[in-house]
Amino acid sequence: MRRGLAIRTRLAIVSATLAVGVLAAGLLTVYLIDRRQVDQSLATSARRAAGDLADSTLHRAPPPDSSGGTDDAAKESRPESRDELVTAYLQARSGGGQLLASVVPGARPRANTLLARRLWLQRDLPPGAAKRIEIEGEDYVVAAATRNGSRFLAAVPAGDADAGVRTLLDAMLVVCLVGLVPATGAAWLVTRRALAPLSRIAQRASRVTGGDLSVRMGPVRSHDEIADVADAIDAMLDRLEGAFAAQRRFVHDASHELRTPLTIARGHLETALAGGRDPAGLEAAAQVAISELDRMARLVESLLRLARTGADDPPLRDVVDVGELAVRVVARSRVLGERTWRVDADPDAAIAGDAGAIEQVLLNLLSNAVRHTSPGQAIGVRVKARGDTVVLEVSDSGEGIDPELLPTLFDRFTRADAARGRDTGGAGLGLAICRAIVEAHGGTIAAASTRGRGATFTVELPRAAVSASEPAMRPVSPPTHV
Repeated sequence: MRRGLAIRTRLAIVSATLAVGVLAAGLLTVYLIDRRQVDQSLATSARRAAGDLADSTLHRAPPPDSSGGTDDAAKESRPESRDELVTAYLQARSGGGQLLASVVPGARPRANTLLARRLWLQRDLPPGAAKRIEIEGEDYVVAAATRNGSRFLAAVPAGDADAGVRTLLDAMLVVCLVGLVPATGAAWLVTRRALAPLSRIAQRASRVTGGDLSVRMGPVRSHDEIADVADAIDAMLDRLEGAFAAQRRFVHDASHELRTPLTIARGHLETALAGGRDPAGLEAAAQVAISELDRMARLVESLLRLARTGADDPPLRDVVDVGELAVRVVARSRVLGERTWRVDADPDAAIAGDAGAIEQVLLNLLSNAVRHTSPGQAIGVRVKARGDTVVLEVSDSGEGIDPELLPTLFDRFTRADAARGRDTGGAGLGLAICRAIVEAHGGTIAAASTRGRGATFTVELPRAAVSASEPAMRPVSPPTHV
């Protein structure tokens, strides 16, 4: 049972969250830039207002004395003239919304409004600096300027500018919230379409679980990682279907092969017992039963060897002189039949493997050649070293193999001639054992034949690299004919 949210839902949520997050980050950046520009603009306005107030004292000065000096009356009237200028300027700017104040040494502090008197508390503000203050619930940006020891303060209201910034922020929040819905929907649709093949794969996999191995996951038209997964699963199912088919065929054939000798032996024994206690009949029945049991024992032994060969344990990795081994096996095999035996072996055809297993391959191929040839026909073994490969060929001039049987010749319980009796044709496991052994050694085996012109079995094995420090193998004489 599924637990939690579906993948498409989670991906849609994550995608929408990321999209809105990126959008919010962009809008926040815009907001911060606008906020900074507004603050800088307010500070600039406050500095300009303070500077204009300070410059108002320089617009007019008392006339100097004609003798180049200044009399006492002029000295006494100069501060009063400056104070009058500041007072006039403040009165003229009393209705503009800006708060202006002056602190002149030796004179009474001035302000253009009652609220502006609060600026006298900011007389320690450094010239050129600006900061935010609150006066009766309203925000202002105040700046200071100095002239000839006098300090002039100006504050501009920040309410309208702050309202504009808040309006921009509200609009950004609305955009984020409104954009969340289509972003989530678009992300859900995209992920649903992207993950749709996974749903089909899950449905088809459930059919495979039900026993239908013919179902395949593909093709997936997206050509992405999901397609790769589908192709990998299909390749696995191909192998599984082939393995199950081979297993069913093996069980069927093995049960048939094992049941047949038991049936024959039982039938002969029951017939002999039904005919009385004739010693000759009982002896003949016993001989047939023993023969069938021997054949069943050979079949079981072949099956066990095939199972051991297909196990995970790697074969032995001794240095094996295939040429010398071929000469020895051919010499032993001459008793199998009166044939024209030939062997041609290179002296440096060595592999790394199990000598007993390679000998079993040669014996199986030679016994197979004997079964499919007549007395006097030729059976040849050839061993050649070709680069990094040792090639072993077993050929005969017998009846050949039907071309239709070549693709399945190395399968278990396949006989080159289905019409042959089991006594002469074998159980069909010899070539399967050969292939299992050769593949366990990292090699290949193949067969070529023309009907009526014999057959050739070719085994290719990786050649062993023998170093100078290793003991030399026994040399094989030049091409030999046995």
